[in-house]
Amino acid sequence: MTLKKLSTAAALAAMLGAAQPVAAQNAEGVAAIVNDSVISTFDVRQRASLLLVSAGMQMTPELMQRASAQALRDLVDEHLQIQEAREFEIEVTDEQLDRRLADIARGNQTTVEGLTARFAQSGVSISTLRSQLRADIAWQRLISGMYGSRVRISEVEVTETQERIAANATRPQYQISEIFLPAETETEFAEMEQGAMRLLEQMQRGAPFPLVARQFSQAPSAAAGGDIGWIAAPELPIELQPIADRLQQGQVSLPVRTPTGVYIIAMRDRRAGADAGATTSVSLRQVTAPAARQSSMARLQRRLEGCNDLDGAVSGIQGATVIDLGQTQESELSPAIRSRIDGVENGRASALETTPDQVNMIVVCGRETGGGGIPSRAEIEDRLREQELTMLAERYLRNLRREATIITR
Repeated sequence: MTLKKLSTAAALAAMLGAAQPVAAQNAEGVAAIVNDSVISTFDVRQRASLLLVSAGMQMTPELMQRASAQALRDLVDEHLQIQEAREFEIEVTDEQLDRRLADIARGNQTTVEGLTARFAQSGVSISTLRSQLRADIAWQRLISGMYGSRVRISEVEVTETQERIAANATRPQYQISEIFLPAETETEFAEMEQGAMRLLEQMQRGAPFPLVARQFSQAPSAAAGGDIGWIAAPELPIELQPIADRLQQGQVSLPVRTPTGVYIIAMRDRRAGADAGATTSVSLRQVTAPAARQSSMARLQRRLEGCNDLDGAVSGIQGATVIDLGQTQESELSPAIRSRIDGVENGRASALETTPDQVNMIVVCGRETGGGGIPSRAEIEDRLREQELTMLAERYLRNLRREATIITR
């Protein structure tokens, strides 16, 4: 579960809108006090630098000033999260942090040492990222323990969602990424539109859309770099539908105002709707491990019964990784892949394939016929559960903010 902290429109405006004084100053000092916990100006500058480096944005004085307000907001939230987690005796060990850092490094095709060196070149200590991860892990554990067993997704909700997706499956579809900046008042809308333009300028200068979305978007998709996958036109906000219709593959929109905030969307691909009842869609993941772990992989292949906790299932196999191959029409797969999953039931894995260096298997997480790419009921239930948990986490954090004593300079 990935939970993204919400920032208020005012905090985003301070980060992205007209230049304003921020807490981080050249001289060291106290930027904020959260209950009895101190956030220093050094902490704010380090976090602001991490935001810009992670988003692939230039570390200019102007952007550093704007990012500092967002950094301070994030640090306040994280101190609240850590404090609340400790109330429930939740602690994060160094070993857990090391594993999460290793995952991040692998995702960036480097090592922890390489990641540390990259940050150091920009004046960012790896301890800044470790502090962020510590709060994230503690908060995830708290929310999961508090709400995980209480969230119930009804069969009616799943059916209605599946029917809506099926109804749109034959219409034109877009593979879109998004950046969303929330706003409520006219002043906030103006500030968010200005901020969105500045983000767009940075992307035009080479900042990757996924990295910018991950750091600055306030939509749930931010954790995936803004990726919302394939979506039919009617499922988009009505203000975005004509924009998406005009965008060509690889193009990014200008900021678009909607009733809830401002969007920037990127068109990654587009396709015509599927012929109803004529296709079979499959959702696949690949599990890979060193060849020396073949016996462990064979045991996993025999007992595997679904993808809901696939990451947890492979965690006991040293060096094993899970790659999400996404969802596609079975007819579009390569002959080799089609052959491997032929006859494999939903939730089960293909036979092992070995090379001198590694062993792998393909897991069929979902297979639907006649729906033009409709996710399985299990996948829809997972999505709805994640949305509900995210909403509960955001509400919990808002309450913590209201009840806390927060003093900023």
